[in-house]
Amino acid sequence: VTVLDWHGGLLFNSHIKQTEPVTDYRTFVSGITEKNLETATMTLEKCREIISQLIYNRILVGHALDNDLALLDIAHPWWMTRDSATYEPFMRTRHDGFLWPRKLKELAIEKLKKEIQIAGRPHSSYEDALAALDLYKSVRVEWEGRMKSK
Repeated sequence: VTVLDWHGGLLFNSHIKQTEPVTDYRTFVSGITEKNLETATMTLEKCREIISQLIYNRILVGHALDNDLALLDIAHPWWMTRDSATYEPFMRTRHDGFLWPRKLKELAIEKLKKEIQIAGRPHSSYEDALAALDLYKSVRVEWEGRMKSK
């Protein structure tokens, strides 16, 4: 779990101590290895407490935040959430006319001219968080204008 401040500074970064055996680390996607979790001491409950305090009364920026918040079992007000996966101008229209989220990797290349999640390199939650923050900053005025009209 990684949380950054407005300037990209690290506020929180920790692996969660697992209570069940891990059968697939999905290292190619998660960047997490068996060694990472062997040394993890942060409990899910403590992590939830820390993250809840860090984001309380703050705008939360990220990509596909519903997944992260659900895993942490944290609720955050929709009006305080800026999710690059569900921001309409960042989404693509499917063949049936419905909007569909794009991958953070695609958005970073197209909008930021930045390559992230490079094949053969460990996945970085910091890099992902920074890309989502930079995407938000690149359209902040427009995004906040849309939020006011909701």
